[in-house]
Amino acid sequence: MRKGKAFAIGIVVGTLLLSTAVPAQAVSRVRHYKGKTSQAHNISFFVARSDAGRFIKEMWFNVDMTCEDQTTQQVGVGYGFARNQVPITAGAFSIDEVDQGAALHVVGDLGPLQGQGTFSWAFPAFTPDEPAGLAIRSA
Repeated sequence: MRKGKAFAIGIVVGTLLLSTAVPAQAVSRVRHYKGKTSQAHNISFFVARSDAGRFIKEMWFNVDMTCEDQTTQQVGVGYGFARNQVPITAGAFSIDEVDQGAALHVVGDLGPLQGQGTFSWAFPAFTPDEPAGLAIRSA
């Protein structure tokens, strides 16, 4: 009789564990795409999957920014898209993020092994006499 009780308890515990486990489709696998920009700097996309399909979770890039006075500086940037997921439909995606601090525009395609596209990133900066304007841009 003890073996029967132990077996029954094992079945109940196993059922409880299976019923509270996270379904496999709810666990998001993130794929990392990385490459070089036309400026020979790094760019990375982190792509996840949900019930609605694939989406860009975040992107990182390094760029040479050119000011209105033609001086340049290298900048590293990371964008997370937690609130506004960027869907990937038939491999294609588009990002248009504009706020008071920056404007990011990205259009591209991500395949199983590689991707391609274009992007521009701009933000305002003060000039020496302090009027704000579009001073720094990358494309």
